[in-house]
Amino acid sequence: MERQGERHGRVRSTIVDVARAAQVHPSTVSRALSRQPGHVLRPETRARVVAAADRLGYRPSALARSLRLQRTLTLGMLVPDIANTFLAGIIKGAEEEAHARGYSLVLCNTGDRPEREATYIRVLREREVDGVLVASTHMADGTIAALRADGFPFVLVNRAAGDQDDLVVTVDNAAAAELVIDHLVARGHTRIAHVAGPLSTTTGAERAAGVIAGARRHGLEAQIVEAGTWSEAGGHGAAVELLRGERPTAVFGANDLIALGVLRAAREAGLSTPGDIALAGFNDTPEASLADLTTIHVAQEEMGARGAGLLIAQLEGEPIPERRLVLPAQLIVRGSTGLTPAGWAA
Repeated sequence: MERQGERHGRVRSTIVDVARAAQVHPSTVSRALSRQPGHVLRPETRARVVAAADRLGYRPSALARSLRLQRTLTLGMLVPDIANTFLAGIIKGAEEEAHARGYSLVLCNTGDRPEREATYIRVLREREVDGVLVASTHMADGTIAALRADGFPFVLVNRAAGDQDDLVVTVDNAAAAELVIDHLVARGHTRIAHVAGPLSTTTGAERAAGVIAGARRHGLEAQIVEAGTWSEAGGHGAAVELLRGERPTAVFGANDLIALGVLRAAREAGLSTPGDIALAGFNDTPEASLADLTTIHVAQEEMGARGAGLLIAQLEGEPIPERRLVLPAQLIVRGSTGLTPAGWAA
């Protein structure tokens, strides 16, 4: 009988080989090498099995595990723009966590278009992924409602939803936006404008709400203009119109790309930063550091990892103490808003 791996010119070790080398039953090998909770073995037994598996080059069969668990051990992930460096950090964190837990990640770039999002959801379900991470901003509530109704596992990443039972990993967008307003007011600014992301998205609406609330606390009224997209081009287009009127002394872009678009428009208008106009963004992407941009730091990789961890916990029946994880956000003060005032905690 041909042994597994002989067709490729080498013999692949089996679980029986490992059991024989470690002097245990094959079921003990399975328990020792499994990531499933509740498999209690004596430490010395587990160590002996792991050593035998390493010595023989044994790797558990993903196909056998998926058949045993009746899952494909595959997660889907929807993102609006794979080229966005902020989302790249989230993707990296999700992929690394999934890999560490024995899962693969299938990435879908939606272009932030609802019809493509719906199509990808359908395709992922037809291909029997075990669950999906949704980091897409324009996902229709009806599509999410359908996932809920079908009991299909999903986690929302960097966005919120209306159902309190949804699994969510996000930041407090409104509170973080208020931090930016507090900082700009502390720098002496009273004419503050916010170039919002699309207000049809939860992230855009929450950050704009934080700007309005923060300005009101200081007895001010912030000017809100909406960018058509979460992009440098979107920020530039909105800023060109903004700078034609009564010019604000400070502008807060809803994300770093939008803020960089504002920066380009300001330079085209002959304005300097921070001399003529102070500028802040949100997300703390690599571009923000290069542009010396004051921004809100978001733990991108942690967000992705926590999202994948929540989804896998749901799939594997692990306890989930918190269904909504709100990660901390930190104000990073750089040169685009001037030097940090004495006593300001950045």
